[in-house]
Amino acid sequence: MRRILMGLIGLFASAGAIYAATTEDPYAEVNASWERFGAVYSRILENYYSSMDQGEIMSAAIEGMLGQLDPYSEYYDEEGLRQLRQDTTGKFTGLGITVAIKDRFPVVISPIEDTPAFRAGLRPGDLIVAVEGKSTLDMQLESVVNALRGDPGTKVAISVATHLGATPREVEIQREDIRIKSVVLAEELEDKIGYISMRRTRFSEHTSSEVEEAIKSLPQVEGLILDLRGNPGGLFSQATQVADLFLPQGVPIVEIKEREGRREEVKYAHHHSIVRDVPLVVMIDEGSASASEIVAGAIQDNDRGVIVGSASFGKGSVQTIFDLQTAFDLREETSSALKLTTALYYAPSGRSIHREQDSAKPVHRVLFGDRELPPQFVMDLILRSENRAKALSALQSRFDMSSESAESILLTRLGDLAGKSKIGAAGLPDSIASRAYYTQRGRKVFGGGGIRPDISVESKPFPPYVQELERRRLFFDFVIDYVSADSSWAEDHPNLTVSDEMVEGFMEFVRTKNSSLHQGQEGLGQIAELEDLAKQKDWGETAQESIHQLRAAVTQEWERRYSSKLEPYIKRALRRELILRFRGRKAQLLAELQQDVQLAKAMEVLADQDQYLGVLAVEETK
Repeated sequence: MRRILMGLIGLFASAGAIYAATTEDPYAEVNASWERFGAVYSRILENYYSSMDQGEIMSAAIEGMLGQLDPYSEYYDEEGLRQLRQDTTGKFTGLGITVAIKDRFPVVISPIEDTPAFRAGLRPGDLIVAVEGKSTLDMQLESVVNALRGDPGTKVAISVATHLGATPREVEIQREDIRIKSVVLAEELEDKIGYISMRRTRFSEHTSSEVEEAIKSLPQVEGLILDLRGNPGGLFSQATQVADLFLPQGVPIVEIKEREGRREEVKYAHHHSIVRDVPLVVMIDEGSASASEIVAGAIQDNDRGVIVGSASFGKGSVQTIFDLQTAFDLREETSSALKLTTALYYAPSGRSIHREQDSAKPVHRVLFGDRELPPQFVMDLILRSENRAKALSALQSRFDMSSESAESILLTRLGDLAGKSKIGAAGLPDSIASRAYYTQRGRKVFGGGGIRPDISVESKPFPPYVQELERRRLFFDFVIDYVSADSSWAEDHPNLTVSDEMVEGFMEFVRTKNSSLHQGQEGLGQIAELEDLAKQKDWGETAQESIHQLRAAVTQEWERRYSSKLEPYIKRALRRELILRFRGRKAQLLAELQQDVQLAKAMEVLADQDQYLGVLAVEETK
């Protein structure tokens, strides 16, 4: 215990130097706090009635301390640090597959292109029934991953079956260092518009070189779309390098500010843009954060391109990784680290896009009747309205709501509407409307709550029920079962069309797979409660059978009323899985773009030069 306390005291004593410039005795408060902690800790160790894991206690103490900070400051143990390094480097060692559990066996969700698994012919839906001769039946997913993982250059023997009961084939695959790509798609779409997708990926060590390579692969395009939707960020250095590819030399990209002015640094574009004269659209949404927002903010504030989509997440902070191996991890065989928020970053206009998070009061949606409105989109409509009357009119016309409903939304604090805003350590005001800044040309932009797009377009997500089916991977599981028994299915259906019979088969599959999926439907939640009560009170068989019949009747009525509304979404989801199964991930990504309303708007803007330039022009005051 003495070694632990001395190590921790040493850590805090060194931290005390931080306060040297602001307090007369920089160690007084730190030492007093440490004495209290040491007194509690020593008494727990000496007097608690049961033995305990000191490592777990210390981890809990650290997590409690970090819990008083922001959500992005975290402590990493050995496994967490391994995952963090994988995220930042974009590399891992293995076969190059995503796996899950299906029919009590590991199933291949998707192989990554140009990886050992891909070259060995593994396909979505293949069951891994054995690893090194050992059955994987009922094996935990983590154990499967560990068995497949190993040093690069080593080999692993696996047995693969196309479906349950099929004769497995033996495959020996050599492990490699797998690089997870940031650019998942670079294609020329119609009207000579180039499309570069970083959607749902991360900024890792090679992101800027991947984006540069993607740009060079589209030399004939007359407009370019960079899709950053759902991209949570990553390496700060890569964000500035990606922005540098699009900006003229010498313009600011981002400014970093630490606490109390200890460090302020501006990053400038220092390369000549390789696409200087090509019209540019950057797509963002509520899942775009951090590095994605740096790129979007630099493009917007320098008037280099048009931002399309919905407001971004609002993570405008910088995290630094501190290695804690020598500080207080006394077990030499392990490793640990601290990721700590050390600065905020500011877009070229001077605005901070950082939104202080208040986990106690999460605001995820705006309710209007039985509909859920995207809060960022609603906020954009309000902010872009000149006055309250026009904001009311915009809400009523856009969402077909009454004046009373529009008034109730306007009564919501913009801070809450933006998503968990509050006054934080940075001293940012809560009124988003007051955070007005100006781009290089003088266009008005806002800070403090993410990047607001120049053109707001509401996405059309699947209904919640269909999203739940997707989350439970039922579309994937059904398609694998449906087509695996007949290998000629794709030949008989070259367009991979989803029939009405397939939809009905899927709904029956859902009914038999998991009845709890229906509990969110109208009336079934109450029936579920009634069923629980019947079991608790040991009601007779007649009463329980009556409740069962009631459930069946309500389910049938729900499907009769809503199946026609859900059918188009179900067909889209099934066809997407069919495309993955028979044509691969790239074809699936392209198919997803066909009904993408945000992408359609981006293409419309690039195809209309007057509209594109009009967005970037400064409105004249009258």
